[in-house]
Amino acid sequence: MPSLWLLALLAVVAGQQQQPTKPHIVVIVADDMGYQDVGFRDSNIQTPNLDKLAEEGVILENHYVTPACSPTRTSLMSGRHTIRTGFWRGNVKPTEEWGLRLNETTMAEMLKRNGSRP
Repeated sequence: MPSLWLLALLAVVAGQQQQPTKPHIVVIVADDMGYQDVGFRDSNIQTPNLDKLAEEGVILENHYVTPACSPTRTSLMSGRHTIRTGFWRGNVKPTEEWGLRLNETTMAEMLKRNGSRP
């Protein structure tokens, strides 16, 4: 009989355990920022908020970038090389009618499929 109570107690405790929380994801893309232009890289530039995010989070250390921002951003958001996303030509101008292909899956779409919310 005591083992039945123990089993019942374990079932109640197991039912009360919370599901693991999903991480908060913050992506910061800064154009024309040098590698050491942040405090956490032993710079003279003081960036206390970015330093705290870096200390408590994950830093993307290796990512292929291009001299223009649109190709770099599409590569980051899609996980694909710029030549695969169609952004080898440079930045998209406001008057142009092209952009990331509609059939490309972005990081935001993958996160949403896996239960993340905006």
